Amino acid sequence: MLQRIQTVYLFLVLVFTLLFLFFPLGALDMGATSYVIKTWSVSPKSEQILGDYNNLLGILSLILAFVVMILTVYITLQYKNRLLQIKLGKVNILMHMVMIVSAFFYIDSIKKGMEDFFSYGVAIIFPLLSMILILMANRAIRKDEDLVRSADRLR
Repeated sequence: MLQRIQTVYLFLVLVFTLLFLFFPLGALDMGATSYVIKTWSVSPKSEQILGDYNNLLGILSLILAFVVMILTVYITLQYKNRLLQIKLGKVNILMHMVMIVSAFFYIDSIKKGMEDFFSYGVAIIFPLLSMILILMANRAIRKDEDLVRSADRLR
């Protein structure tokens, strides 16, 4: 059913994944010039030009974020098949891990030689929070499945 607590958790996963796309992964501050690193671009803070720098790992993070959002919506709509929800939740966690690793490699490829000027952004923690929420959703789905199975045993 859609009014369960796991739906709230999965909705928050969707929100955090969207925030991962729009918040900066990090910033390079080199005195006169500052750059904001997002999943799809590296742009000067003053102009915020979309797509002025692309990297394969950044694009991979972007694609994974969209796949994670689609998978999260699909998991939410599969409320009649709880075991499938749990399996897809585990796949979603794995995709989050790949997304985090690709984001860190993307940032590392940009900041080479400029570690002194680099600071991580808030977007880095959003996939971690999403993974925790998916674990909580899987726990709630498992409780529902156990409740249904215990009711079946009583019949």
